[in-house]
Amino acid sequence: MAESIATARAGSLVSKLESKICYHRDAALEYMEIKAVVGEVIEEKEMLQHDYHALKDELEAAKKTIVEVNKELAAENEETSLNKKELELVRKKLQDWEAKQNLPELQNCSASEHVQPSNSKGQKRSMRHQEVPSQGPLGIDADKPDLAEERPGSMLVNNPIVGQTSVVSPSTNDDMVALREHMIKQFLEIDKYGGRIIGIKEMGKLNVKAFEIACAEKFRTTKAADASSKLYSLWQQRITDVSWNPFNTVTVEGNHQEVLNVNDDKLQELKKEWGESPYKAVIDALMEMKEYNCLGDRSTVYELWNYRADRKATLTECTEYMADRVQELTVVKRRKTRRRI
Repeated sequence: MAESIATARAGSLVSKLESKICYHRDAALEYMEIKAVVGEVIEEKEMLQHDYHALKDELEAAKKTIVEVNKELAAENEETSLNKKELELVRKKLQDWEAKQNLPELQNCSASEHVQPSNSKGQKRSMRHQEVPSQGPLGIDADKPDLAEERPGSMLVNNPIVGQTSVVSPSTNDDMVALREHMIKQFLEIDKYGGRIIGIKEMGKLNVKAFEIACAEKFRTTKAADASSKLYSLWQQRITDVSWNPFNTVTVEGNHQEVLNVNDDKLQELKKEWGESPYKAVIDALMEMKEYNCLGDRSTVYELWNYRADRKATLTECTEYMADRVQELTVVKRRKTRRRI
């Protein structure tokens, strides 16, 4: 009896023990699952913190970039504003100068209306002298205000019509000459590669294209380039040789003038052998030297040139061209700055 009771109690204890073991096993498994979940949460938290700090650093860098870009834009706007102000001052100065240049012509026209009939012969002679355009080798008419304003030594200042007093002060003309020289220096810096509407032309220098075309038409082979180079070099050296003087001195109304001798043996030989194009190029270069008073040393002169119109560029055209380029450069810089942001 006692043994059966002991056996029953032992079985009950074993059952309870197995129950507790199962309970603890399930608890341990649940703990491990919870621990794994907590580990994942902690790992995700660390990743989020890392991403947060990285994003924070990027935002700080972006703020610094925006501050720097704003400073650059402010500096560029200030520079653009100063350039615009300078260009406006130059434009106003040019307009005032052009107005002063046109005033003597208006005064002369007004005075001509009151000339007595007995002086009609002298009047006609004066008007003919005034109206006939001074044609240079570049096709520039001196009676056009936008072209005549910038001929070397200003016609109305240094060569006034007889009986007419110029109201343009020498200081104003000196300012225009200094301004043109400054413009030439500036364009020499930006016109290194050519291809511009307004740029620099070397007056008194041969047009190489005229010789290339002539040699290409004559040879039509690979020898054309070599022949063109040699012919161009020969004539460039020849026109700079002061011992060759294809000019004749003539007297017109008591004034000695240098007139190009188109029948010069060397010029005629060039025309006969290579055609009109190189011949005209040499004549143009010689006439440019004459126009710019360079026949004495046969040097060349830099000049502001309107390549679209194929003539000397006016100061007004140059300032407007520079203003347009400044505006375009400002737009390009702003676009690049926005892309950086």
